[in-house]
Formats: sequence, structure tokens, C-alpha cells
Amino acid sequence: MLHPETLPLVRAFAEEGVTCWLIGGQEFDRLAAAPVRDHDDIDFLVREEDGKRAVTVLEGLGFTHAHGLLESGDVFYRRGDLLVDLVPIRGDVTPPRTLGELSRIAWPADLLAPHLVEREGVRVRTLTPAMHRAMKGVVSAFYGVNLRGKDRADLAALATLPL
Repeated sequence: MLHPETLPLVRAFAEEGVTCWLIGGQEFDRLAAAPVRDHDDIDFLVREEDGKRAVTVLEGLGFTHAHGLLESGDVFYRRGDLLVDLVPIRGDVTPPRTLGELSRIAWPADLLAPHLVEREGVRVRTLTPAMHRAMKGVVSAFYGVNLRGKDRADLAALATLPL
């Protein structure tokens, strides 16, 4: 089920000119148009040059730093039980590159292909279903682990969607 803070966060980022892509479980629910599984955070890719502005937006909304750094490739902010994950990415290179320790991830060249989904009057930039599927495999391979149960649930939901 889409977390009630997801669309307000997308709006807040857009109002401050932050280019971001909603990824992960929240977006799988949106793409599948049905709840896929429970979620413990909201994940965003953000353009590298918008990372600090995204952090300022979160802090302005009462979020505090939980762990990680933009420069290391992944930073988390918390407000109450809600955790927001920001992953800065360079979209000006092909293939796109994440930062820091995540810079070794080999993303598909078309990872950031334009894909907008509208919900409740909010246009949300996200990855195509094919790129979400690819992302799961790429991340699993990068960390050298098998897909988790939640990843398999996401992939099963994504398999029902057209590429």
C-alpha cells in the first residue's frame, strides 16, 4: 500500500526543483495498481546535483539524518517511523552512475528512460517496469546475495506488467 507521505514528498521535491525517481516497493504498488507487500521506507533516486536540495527539503519537513551520506551513495532520513532513502545518481553519463561505494554498480544504459505515472493528480517520475526488474537483479548481484522474499514479491508483481 502506498505510504500516505509518498505523494506529499514527491510534491515537495518538485516544488524545490529536485529531480527524483520514486523506486522500490512504493513504486511497485503504484505500477501494479494494487498493494504488493508492506514497506518500511520510501526510496528515491535523486540527481546528484539535487541531492543537497533534497536533504534540505526533508529537513524542512522534520526529517533528521539517520545514517549514510550522499557522497557515499546512499543516505537515510527519518521522521517518526518513516524512513526515506535517497540514492544520488549521475544521469549525465551513459550508463548512469551512482556515487561512492555504489559507483561500481553497472546500471543499464536506459535505467533513467523517461517514465511518468500519475496518481491523485501528481506526476511521478519513476523507472519503467523493465528497469525496475533489472534494478532488482543488478542490486542483488552487486551485493552478492540471493533475492529476498520482498524482492521476489516485487518481481512477481512486475511480471504482470508490460515491459
